[in-house]
Amino acid sequence: MTPYFFKEVHDMENKKDGEFSQTSVPMSQRKSFWEICVVWIGYVFVVTGMQVGGTMGVSTDFATLLKALGVGSLILLVLGSFMGLIALKTGLTFGKLCRYAFGTYGSHVISLMIVLTLIGWFSVDAYMIGQASNALFPALPIIPIAIAGGVGMTITALFGMKWMSKLSDIAVPLVLIFGIISIVLSVKSTGGLTGLFSIQPDNPLSFNELVSLSIGSFVCGAVSFTPDVLRFAKNKKQTLIIMFLAMILANPLMIILGAVGAIATGYSDITYVLASQGLLAPAFIVMILNIWSTAQGCVYSGSLSLGNTVPAKRTYLVLGFGLAGTIGAVVGFYNYFGNFINFLATTIPALGGVFIADYLVTYRAGYPSLEDGSIPKIKWQAFVAWGLGIATNYVHFGITQVNCIIVAFVLEAVLSVVFHPVKAKVVSAA
Repeated sequence: MTPYFFKEVHDMENKKDGEFSQTSVPMSQRKSFWEICVVWIGYVFVVTGMQVGGTMGVSTDFATLLKALGVGSLILLVLGSFMGLIALKTGLTFGKLCRYAFGTYGSHVISLMIVLTLIGWFSVDAYMIGQASNALFPALPIIPIAIAGGVGMTITALFGMKWMSKLSDIAVPLVLIFGIISIVLSVKSTGGLTGLFSIQPDNPLSFNELVSLSIGSFVCGAVSFTPDVLRFAKNKKQTLIIMFLAMILANPLMIILGAVGAIATGYSDITYVLASQGLLAPAFIVMILNIWSTAQGCVYSGSLSLGNTVPAKRTYLVLGFGLAGTIGAVVGFYNYFGNFINFLATTIPALGGVFIADYLVTYRAGYPSLEDGSIPKIKWQAFVAWGLGIATNYVHFGITQVNCIIVAFVLEAVLSVVFHPVKAKVVSAA
């Protein structure tokens, strides 16, 4: 690394915290619709979403897939919209918001769980860079390239929203173009839309399992990424439009791209789908940019959540996160990707229910200052609500994730009103 690089990082740390990692983003520092939208779509345009789509594509017929995707997308929209409104109101990171919902000390448990989750995402992304490189250039070994990718993505994440926005400006339109090309080729190879809808899987998954995959594709992002990005929004209209574009258009597009490709080629892995279509070479740079823009978002959000627990400069947190994620790529975390998605779909929706109840009921659409002493050290009722919400996964009735959110929401709302009534006047950034 050059002396210039170290000077940039040093200057960034020594000036006022431009990422507002420990404080609320003031209205004077909020960003434009385009700046936030392109970064957020960069988060959502993720190759791992295509991987989920590939798994869904070989596990059901296309009509059922669209229904499950519709249900999952609506759930993600609800979760993401509320988290976006909370971020708009407070201007705070996810890690700081955890203090309201789970208490000053209790927030550390949630922050660390999310950090470990994001490390898992990052390790999958780093491995996929190595895998894509090896598929196109067999002489290149997967692991060394994955390590190089992990290092590079960590470096760009050091520079925060500014660099993330620049990279997303390039990646988002290119991913959209190649995604549409891949879908068109896939549909043609199946005999058109009629052929696509007529294909039946050998070992179909249940509708609930398909919805779980759809939700798991971005539920961690909808709940934990959202505040870290949408805290820079200026108003409710901006927040809700961005979330609609992400959850109803962008994320489903990634899943459909992977699903249609898998149906057409028989591969659930997007790397081999593109290779079989002859697109891997021309789409290689686009694919790397796509992975890069999402993975650096994992580092960015992960370091912010880690900052809620570890009192260290953001630079050190980013470097530590990147190191852990790269090690995860080396030891083969990618092989547990399916189990990882199921874990997210099981645990995160209930977490969203707790946050929504806190926003609407406990704090009445706003929050007191974190410094005024009104926040308890541990909000045990939030952990009870979250835990019982997770337990609802094992009650086989209706759509599991919806049940989780409702149970966690109701319990948090009732227990908070009874045991933690908030009388302080709400203070907010927006």
